[in-house]
Amino acid sequence: MEQIKIERLTSGPKHHLFGFHDLLITNGVGDKYLSLEVDTMNRPPLPGELFGVGYVKNGQYVRIGETTALNYPQGARQQWVGETELFIVNNRVGDVWGTDLYDTTTNQRIDRFEATTHMLSKDGRYAYGLDYARLFRLGGYGYSGIVDKGVNDAMPKNSGITKLDMQTKKVELLVSVRQVAECGGASSGVSHHYLTHLCLNPSCTRVAFLHRYFMADGGLMTRLMSVSTDGTGLRCLAQGFLSHFDWKDNQTIYIFGRANSSLDALRNNSLLSNPLMAGPMKVVKKVAKFVLRRGNGGSNANAGKYFMMITDAERPVITPFAQGLITEDGHPMTNPMNGNWCINDTYPDKEGIRTLMLYNFLTNQCINLGTFKMLMDKPDMALAEKYFTGVDPKILGSISQEELAFTRSGLHCDLHPRWSRDGQQAVFDSIHEGTRQIYVAHVGGLIK
Repeated sequence: MEQIKIERLTSGPKHHLFGFHDLLITNGVGDKYLSLEVDTMNRPPLPGELFGVGYVKNGQYVRIGETTALNYPQGARQQWVGETELFIVNNRVGDVWGTDLYDTTTNQRIDRFEATTHMLSKDGRYAYGLDYARLFRLGGYGYSGIVDKGVNDAMPKNSGITKLDMQTKKVELLVSVRQVAECGGASSGVSHHYLTHLCLNPSCTRVAFLHRYFMADGGLMTRLMSVSTDGTGLRCLAQGFLSHFDWKDNQTIYIFGRANSSLDALRNNSLLSNPLMAGPMKVVKKVAKFVLRRGNGGSNANAGKYFMMITDAERPVITPFAQGLITEDGHPMTNPMNGNWCINDTYPDKEGIRTLMLYNFLTNQCINLGTFKMLMDKPDMALAEKYFTGVDPKILGSISQEELAFTRSGLHCDLHPRWSRDGQQAVFDSIHEGTRQIYVAHVGGLIK
């Protein structure tokens, strides 16, 4: 532990964040760290609210633009264009969610695109995007302020994953929600479907993503899907309770959850959506919870769940790993320079403590890097009606407004560790010092 140095990258009084755990935070040279800047974090974003866009260099935050496309868990999907001094960030472009392009040598916005970016290809040529208006309406990590055009369509043909050519500005639909929902016999009559959490493999030839919808008993079904970057080869790799993931290599994904259980298959049966089954479904749900608790020694939070390797193949092979070592959900990301290592974290425990850790796939070794306490503040509910304008009433009826407001506010600050481009630094968001800031763990001495 003497080799580990953790320092704060940004400072208050304003709050700074990056967001999710699946993007590189530094430029090619390694002297700039992308960051967003916000004035308040105790509530969800308001429609049309502006947030600072910029980077940190030499300990100073440089604000060079603004965006209205922000959610606190994932930020605005800001990311560097390859190893250049250019970066992109999602923003509103006219009446759609789109992408802004900035040049950090001039600190100016130099272009705009009418398509979103969730993840760029390594060479910066192609941007793969999601329908953030649909995500927001259905309770996912979207942006508020633009109406979902597919509000009346459970499985739209014109919504899904987009592919933007950054050179020609041509936009095509790589795969639609309907195509995904109809792949592998997913249930179609219970709820609206959406796609989220897309991630490119290291060679940028395949895209993995999550397909989600609600089952008859109200539970959320998640399917891990993959498709080639030319739109062919769509397949379902697993289904059940599936959470955060990353690619281990070009053929293997690792993910936390519970996959392909017979109980989830029963709950997913489309026949159970019949109104006459409402009573029996309540019994099924109670039995499911009881069985899952028994299967995990009485613990409910992670009943029957674990990290697993899943091959990206027509007949996927699922292999559990780190059992008894990493026993709860986290946000993993593979080191960009050494695929034997990943960075990961935990959700807060009963005392509100989050843990940052390294994991080695070869040695099955876990190294705790530090613990960081959450704030116990409650979200400001004064403008609750504005927070949730456009969210589906069924979503609002399934969770308390205060709980939803907390998870969509800056108070819900998961560490979400992500790597520097050289793989020597694990950079994470934290709130343990009273404001939300970005921190750096120097782990190069551990990763050989």
